Amino acid sequence: MGIYKPLILKKSPVVIVKNFIALQLASMAVFFLAGVAADYGEIYKGLYFADSVSYRVAEILFIFFFETVLVFYIFFSWYKEYYEFKTDRIVHAKGILFRHKNMIPLETVHAVSYRQGPLGKLTQYGTIELSTGAGRNTKLSYIPEPQKYVELITGFLKSKIMDKSVFGASNLGEMIANEENERLEFKSSFRWDLRQGKVNKNLEKSAMKTIAAFLNSDGGHLYIGVGDDQKVVGLKEDFNSLPKSNFDGFENHFTNVFHAMIGPEFRQYVRLTWHAFEGKDFCVIRVSPSTKPTYLRSEENEEFYIRTGNGTTSLRLSEAASYIDSHWQARLL
Repeated sequence: MGIYKPLILKKSPVVIVKNFIALQLASMAVFFLAGVAADYGEIYKGLYFADSVSYRVAEILFIFFFETVLVFYIFFSWYKEYYEFKTDRIVHAKGILFRHKNMIPLETVHAVSYRQGPLGKLTQYGTIELSTGAGRNTKLSYIPEPQKYVELITGFLKSKIMDKSVFGASNLGEMIANEENERLEFKSSFRWDLRQGKVNKNLEKSAMKTIAAFLNSDGGHLYIGVGDDQKVVGLKEDFNSLPKSNFDGFENHFTNVFHAMIGPEFRQYVRLTWHAFEGKDFCVIRVSPSTKPTYLRSEENEEFYIRTGNGTTSLRLSEAASYIDSHWQARLL
């Protein structure tokens, strides 16, 4: 439950043109060398249909058939090849009839960078290099907008570091023992106001503010069902306020609110996991840094939030513009 939706990425279409030119040149070289070594006309005269179809017509048909096969092969080779980005690994799949998949665990990646040649800068593609230590590098070639995906991978790696500090705890007690900080916040409930005894939409907006701030900063964890005093309150009242009173109902409602206030394109950076402590359930929302600015929509307005210390801060338009310029530059590990 609650995993990121894997991101499927195809190589830049530029690779189709490059492969076609390369194979075309190779084919011309083979035909030329074969023509020097053998007389095609004399060989063709020995075929049983030579009297029905002239050599020139047969040559045109053969070239047309070969070019068609070549085009289909190059296109489907590109079409069937993709990179699948997940929070814990990158999968490279290729092959038309015989499929091959190569998996790159992100836990082995220590650094990420990208490079672009003159053509890559012109057509917006490049090569991403993943350093896995001991001088070994793995290359992801022909990636459209490589800076964007470097930042995505960087966000996943930062989330792994956060997970080690949070989920590396030996027990749940240690998970909730940390004080609120730039990457950690507690909320007693998602929508049920424990003081007023009713649903309070402002609580949902407060949670979304925190998530938007995590997206715009360096990510973080939001605990729902845990109070500021680090005591587990549980999600019973939140569950009972929903038509479907269980984990699935909670996550469905969370996703609907998220889509309305932040946007479905950012849902891939957010994962929900469920835990129980002393008989009470709570939810951990893990947020990875976004690759682009995230705004909170509310009553036709848009607000921009970041994390400052253990709080969430709203930035004015001029402040947000300056922050965006500095924060979403090419950030490499």
